[in-house]
Amino acid sequence: MDKNKVLDFIKHKVLERFALGADAASQEEVNSNIQKGIMIRGTNLWVLIFAIFIASLGLNTNSTAVIIGAMLISPLMGPIIGMGYSMGVYDFKLLKESFRNFVIMIVVSLATSALFFTLPLITTTQSELLARTQPTTYDLLIALFGGLAGMVAQTRKERTGTVIPGVAIATALMPPLCTVGYGLATLQFRFMLGALYLFTINTIFIALASFLVTRVMKFKMIGEIEEHQLKKLKNLMIMVIVLVTLPSVLIAVSIIQRSSFEANYKKFVDEAFNYDNTFVVESNCQFNPGRKKQSVIEVRLFGEPLSDNVINNIRGQMSSVYHLPNADLVVRQSSQEDGGIAITALQSNYTEMLNEKNRQISYLQERLASIGMADTLAVSSMSRELGVFVPDISDMSMQRHISYDINGAATDTTYICIISFRDDLEAEPDMDLIKHWLTNRTGASNIQILIK
Repeated sequence: MDKNKVLDFIKHKVLERFALGADAASQEEVNSNIQKGIMIRGTNLWVLIFAIFIASLGLNTNSTAVIIGAMLISPLMGPIIGMGYSMGVYDFKLLKESFRNFVIMIVVSLATSALFFTLPLITTTQSELLARTQPTTYDLLIALFGGLAGMVAQTRKERTGTVIPGVAIATALMPPLCTVGYGLATLQFRFMLGALYLFTINTIFIALASFLVTRVMKFKMIGEIEEHQLKKLKNLMIMVIVLVTLPSVLIAVSIIQRSSFEANYKKFVDEAFNYDNTFVVESNCQFNPGRKKQSVIEVRLFGEPLSDNVINNIRGQMSSVYHLPNADLVVRQSSQEDGGIAITALQSNYTEMLNEKNRQISYLQERLASIGMADTLAVSSMSRELGVFVPDISDMSMQRHISYDINGAATDTTYICIISFRDDLEAEPDMDLIKHWLTNRTGASNIQILIK
């Protein structure tokens, strides 16, 4: 077979596998579904309010499951997908309607969440709230790919799958809005700005994804636009995307740098100050990104003081060995002035170690009790009783045997009874009688009898 024909055949099969036209809905169906989805009135409006209350409760109680439940019933995706689709087909009437409903949605959501957080329910800032205040490039990518999946699902004939609810969970539109409401209610603007930025990222990139899918599907243009207006629109979209993306990239880089610095700092303290007669009783670090201000690592030592040469040698390893450039090292060693502080810190560390050891001892005692015998076997009394039934027995012993699997878990318990008979034994002993008596006497079903 010709090589070109083989390549054409493979290309055709691959394109056929990835084609979106097989189960695609008509443009009229897609347009109708999107127009229904952008409506924020009546049922949709009340569902939005209830979902905001549920999400706010989830943030208040730090419950991820409750927040996910709120995202599943939220109608926030509709107007955003509507804006991306309407821009893709130049339907400016639908764009205006989508944007109007989008603004109503934001106002209602902020008012509802702010009202909730004015109630004296929340006492501390929970981790679920904090998670919505530092968006990064990862959130941008989640919104983009989530929007692509959501818009592809909107263009299918069968829209009963799990794609759209899954996109609603992944892109997390509602929690940032609730966090903005929390910032408004408590006048903590750092929460409000960070969460508002995250919501803006999600909105813009979901709309962009909807726009791209609309163009890939080659839907018919509903409106008309002049060439110079189209050029202005494209330039505006590029400018908005760049302006929104840039801060998230900077935040992501900062988080990566901080995580790397903290990991290297811990390794540095553990390895560089590993001496027999000198102990690190306390350490901390302050990370400062950029070159204008140095990061600071502070270490408090107790025991035999380190010489200046040793400390300078350790300081010289920070950049070359432990990858801690632009960082200053502050070493505080025990002396008469601060010996009390060092001893206090050392005592605190030893107290934590002792508490951990005590927890381990308690755990091992519980494990030992769990695998121990339920009650002590009175073997001496049992031997006398058994001697009445079987006079030919000279002595017996009994112990509990535990079997373990290869993972170290106990799998079975067996009672092993070792019996010796007199040398002048005349008749074969009735082993069934002995086993039956032992079973009734010990209450154990798994008994093995060995004859010595």
